[in-house]
Amino acid sequence: MTATPRPRLDAADSDQPDTADIELNAVLHAAADPLRRHMLALLAEGGELTAAEMDLPVTRATGSYHCRILRQAGWTHTRVRGRERYLSLRREDLDERYPGLLDAVLAADRAERGRAE
Repeated sequence: MTATPRPRLDAADSDQPDTADIELNAVLHAAADPLRRHMLALLAEGGELTAAEMDLPVTRATGSYHCRILRQAGWTHTRVRGRERYLSLRREDLDERYPGLLDAVLAADRAERGRAE
């Protein structure tokens, strides 16, 4: 039995990789930054959010940079509505490509933040 392929994401930006093109090195590199891990945790808790809704402790330009790194690595999907860009986790795609990785990264981030508090 062959699996039915999922439809391609309606990408807001052309630099979002297809599921098969998500590379482990890029995913791990993007998750190495504490702010980006925090952003992933916020998306895991809140679903689809804008960078402004995440209330990041950085400038708008820096927040956009981190959003781009996560998108290009394959962690997030960006949807445009008017002037807003909405980010969401690509949980299904990541779980298909690297089962358990997202949950492991989120658990490790929670543990590290717990030690820092």
